[in-house]
Amino acid sequence: MKILIENGMIVDGHGGTPFKGDILIENKIIKEIGSFEKDSVDKIIDANGKIVCPGFIDTHSHSDLMILVNPYNEIKIRQGITTEVLGQDGISMAPLPKKYISSWRKNIAGLDGESDEIDWEYETTDNYLKMMEKNGVGLNESYLVPHGNIRMEAMGLDGRAATDEEIKRMCEITKREMEAGALGLSTGLIYIPCAYSETKEIIEMCKVVAQFDGVFVIHQRSEADTIVNSMREVIEIGKKSGVKIHFSHFKVCGKNNWQYLDEMLNLLEEAKSEGIEV
Repeated sequence: MKILIENGMIVDGHGGTPFKGDILIENKIIKEIGSFEKDSVDKIIDANGKIVCPGFIDTHSHSDLMILVNPYNEIKIRQGITTEVLGQDGISMAPLPKKYISSWRKNIAGLDGESDEIDWEYETTDNYLKMMEKNGVGLNESYLVPHGNIRMEAMGLDGRAATDEEIKRMCEITKREMEAGALGLSTGLIYIPCAYSETKEIIEMCKVVAQFDGVFVIHQRSEADTIVNSMREVIEIGKKSGVKIHFSHFKVCGKNNWQYLDEMLNLLEEAKSEGIEV
């Protein structure tokens, strides 16, 4: 199947000047960009007056539940989004032990919504991803295994620091979920139960993620008065685990805290100079 998209203004994502041109697609693969004869193509799409570009990536999505209820996810597609990264902020859909289903549904409702239309007894990331595969989805979906879900499976919803044995169990669960296809680990250190964790707990889990060349995506403990110390914690995690770091939200809240901006940027540069990918 050959498809020709013609007369479009092409923005190829490399940062260069947009240019007018045609795109030849063969068996769902872009074969060439340029100018082509129409005789050999099966379908022609006239993109005159339109932009032709790669699909956008929503790197911080909370469609985790809704993608099972509404697989087409039209509200994202209409924005040009073709890929989502789910499992954000340390609290999401999987893993989910059966005995915690009721309380966990309440905990994640604020971020991911609520629904009785799905079977909540899937338990693992592997099964959660298989549900998406079985239902079909309109976008490319990827998943970060959430810290809070791992913590819940390892030690319940206790509001305390984890023991060494519980941390060991968290690492085993992290490994299992990374093997199931997760891209990395997320946490939200302002959200329950992630907020109860100590730095050493996250470092050990991130060591596992680093073995898979995964990424650590974090909503840090503070985005206000103590943001500098909060950032130092994140960088320490990267330094001691070797994991790649992505700050979910890089901002400082409150005009009185604008004074920390330069120090925040300096911390990023220092981390990079030490070989930490952040």
